[in-house]
Amino acid sequence: MTIETGQRNMAVLEQAVIKDNTLLPGEWYGGQLHLAPPTDQGGAQKTYTVVITAGSDRHVIDMAQGPPGV
Repeated sequence: MTIETGQRNMAVLEQAVIKDNTLLPGEWYGGQLHLAPPTDQGGAQKTYTVVITAGSDRHVIDMAQGPPGV
């Protein structure tokens, strides 16, 4: 049963993962990033750094997330 589950999970993953030959020059791929709300941190904000590398391009996105209403 464990092997079958692993094989099923791998098949789903292979369908969802973008492959290096999926996009042609000039095409683009988009998506969404969902962040969980801040949890018990005494009201402190969470900080995130997302690094996206595509070929020789490197994009760094710094984010800060605080409690609602701040």
